[in-house]
Amino acid sequence: MRRPGLVAAALLVLAVLPGCGAQEGPAPAPSVVPVSSVPPAQTLTPAQQRNERIRGMLYTAGCTSNSCVQAYFACLDGYLTGEPCQFFRDHPPPP
Repeated sequence: MRRPGLVAAALLVLAVLPGCGAQEGPAPAPSVVPVSSVPPAQTLTPAQQRNERIRGMLYTAGCTSNSCVQAYFACLDGYLTGEPCQFFRDHPPPP
């Protein structure tokens, strides 16, 4: 009884496998997209410009980790107070 099922499965495999590797015609040519070496101009809002100046000041003052920058801005915005804000008090934000 197993033999007819096995034969049918073998025939199915032999019928399907040759179609898997066959290609119909040449492959389509890749589309050509012009690449610009100049990034699009981005304008920052005054608040974003100020934050960029603060981040630059923090980097030069030695605050290079993400946690240091986040703590500084949390102190600046009033979300954090106390001892963690000592660096903020020592390095006030630029105007």
